[in-house]
Amino acid sequence: MGALPQIKATTRPDARTVHLSPAQRRRLLDQAANAAPDTARSLNLGPHEKLVPKDVIQDADGTVHTRYERTYAGLPVIGGDLVVHQRHGAHTVTYATKAKLTLPTTTAKVPAATAKKSALSKATAKGTRRAGSHSAPRQVVWMMSGRPKLAWETVVTGVQQDGSPSERHVVTDAASGTTLENSEHVESAQGNSLYSGQVTIGSTLQDDGTYALIDPAHGGHRTLDSSVNSNGVLFTADNDVWGDGTVANPQTAAVDAAYGAQTTWDFYNDRFGRNGIADDGRGSSSRVHYESQQGVPLANANWQDGCFCMSYGDGADGQHPVTSLDIAAHEMTHGVTSSTAGLGDFGESPGLNEAISDMMAAAVEFYADNPNDVPDYTMAELDNLHGDGKPIRYMDRPSKAGISSVGYAPLDYWTPQAKSQEPHMVAGVGDHFFYLLAEGSGQKTINGVNYDSPTYDKLPVAGIGRSGAADVVYRALTVYMTSTTDYAGARTATLQAAADLYGSQSSAYEAVANAWAAVNVGNRFVNHIAVEPPPTEPVAVGQPVSRQFSASSTRPGPLTYSAEELPKGLSINHTTGLITGTPKKAGDYKTVIAIRDAAGDTRKLAFTWTSLESGGHFFVNPSTYLIPFESKAESPLIVQGKPGHAPSDLKVAVDLDHQFSNFMIIDLIGPDGTVIPVKPWGPGWEPLPELHETYTVDASAITKVGTWKLRVTDGTPGIYSSWDPGHLQRWSLTF
Repeated sequence: MGALPQIKATTRPDARTVHLSPAQRRRLLDQAANAAPDTARSLNLGPHEKLVPKDVIQDADGTVHTRYERTYAGLPVIGGDLVVHQRHGAHTVTYATKAKLTLPTTTAKVPAATAKKSALSKATAKGTRRAGSHSAPRQVVWMMSGRPKLAWETVVTGVQQDGSPSERHVVTDAASGTTLENSEHVESAQGNSLYSGQVTIGSTLQDDGTYALIDPAHGGHRTLDSSVNSNGVLFTADNDVWGDGTVANPQTAAVDAAYGAQTTWDFYNDRFGRNGIADDGRGSSSRVHYESQQGVPLANANWQDGCFCMSYGDGADGQHPVTSLDIAAHEMTHGVTSSTAGLGDFGESPGLNEAISDMMAAAVEFYADNPNDVPDYTMAELDNLHGDGKPIRYMDRPSKAGISSVGYAPLDYWTPQAKSQEPHMVAGVGDHFFYLLAEGSGQKTINGVNYDSPTYDKLPVAGIGRSGAADVVYRALTVYMTSTTDYAGARTATLQAAADLYGSQSSAYEAVANAWAAVNVGNRFVNHIAVEPPPTEPVAVGQPVSRQFSASSTRPGPLTYSAEELPKGLSINHTTGLITGTPKKAGDYKTVIAIRDAAGDTRKLAFTWTSLESGGHFFVNPSTYLIPFESKAESPLIVQGKPGHAPSDLKVAVDLDHQFSNFMIIDLIGPDGTVIPVKPWGPGWEPLPELHETYTVDASAITKVGTWKLRVTDGTPGIYSSWDPGHLQRWSLTF
């Protein structure tokens, strides 16, 4: 697969983010707070809901993007955040969830003491050692799964297995006592430096004539020695030359950390006008040679919201400080993400969080262009983090990193299992997207490093340049992503960002979509037309069909649809793409669907469409129906032929998929409305992801001819609400 030439992406001037001074930012936040009741009413929020402004961004054209947290009856709502985009008196909204926020009561059945005891136990089970310190449980509303639940949130602190500080948030259902979340909130991942050569860093001359590693040009960032105690002691010296470039000198790692902090600050400020991690001018701190309060040395690095700081260990062997530039940029970007979208700890969001930190770490490396740390698309290639001299992540082909300690390799492409896998492995999907968006697919050499990035659909991708890719991701993160954003949501957010920056008819917009399609997220543009996956499962003779073909184009104007060799009895609406009718003849049809836009571009889809025989003693409906969570699906089946009653041994064959197919309840509904139980709830609690069974029921009291229905009711318990909905794939009756 050859490489395509890179796309020249020119940013629209009115889409630039305006730099706000701290006073301007505070004024906009105060205005949003004063207007919050009116804003809540305009969004049709309930009487118990209130909005609390968290962040604000202003564009050159005057558009203001205000990010709000939500409360319900005074309780914080986890997963209820939203962003209001206000432009010239009109507004649009990006929601973490659109589910209605209402609770039958705010009185907990489970006492706080019970929730606290459970939280301590759950934290220990997940690897938090010495989990004795904790906050008092606070009552919250849990919305991360899209369904509001009254809950307790307990923050348990201790030490992780690798020596990192642990700050585990355990959320307990206040009605049932089940654990809704158990997530770690400490994000793991002139001086002579170890990795970046001789660099200039900020310091402060103190009253006693000594120097301290306090950087006045970067919010007062402080670099601390944590080999003394876990909180760290400020590095001071009699002269203003720090470190000697060797591991033996404790100051050397401090130089790397200070250099990484200032370079990352400068990147965000120069590129996006961002004034520090939280955009408030406040500097963070860096703790090097970190050891926990219990004396456990840290091998890795992490960001921690609680101390607004980075902590850096000295590697697995204690001789390789994990302080290279990309590690520093990665950890500080966790802080940026926390201050903006607040990507949560549910589903794919943690993996996306890690990926965005990798993306911006690469962007910072290229921004710095340091000859001692040559910019590339790998992570921690200088730190020897695992003691094997290899990077921990490869963005062009993430799986090259091999099997990790958690038993998985990073994902090259999205799969449905991404929501349940380890976040650093799931980050591979986003890393790969960013590389493809920046550089494109195929073989190439960048700064002496050879890359050969594949694509899921085996089609080439043209990149828009690393600056363009970083612009798109940053705007998506800070303007359109929320705490619940997954990879599908990230695609939506980055496409909206690309539309803002370059226009929705631009090549850059298409490149964003195609880079996502290349990692198996969403649809690709071919000839400027993108098509939803066509519903091409078989049809059946005598069973009415309604199948929608949906497409979009980056060119203005309507689309038209045409079809060749549809199953006999079907036709397509040339304006809407809806295929309807009743198949009249069984067979395999070599169908071609053509979509044409107003500019004359055409995209064709060719496939074999099977029409099944249905009649006599055997009738089948092969159309797929979604089974919504805690709801039901009904699929009709028209039976024709001789009148009379159905047999006492009617065969009902069912094919469906669901993570817990055993929790599905199946009923057959006769033409007269009689309900015949087919399958009860169960058996067992072990997940059975598919069901392919034939059941025998007594239908002898029901007339055979007419419309039968199969009803599948989802009986999945609420504790499994995060799983994807299932599908009734097909069913049949044999008389």
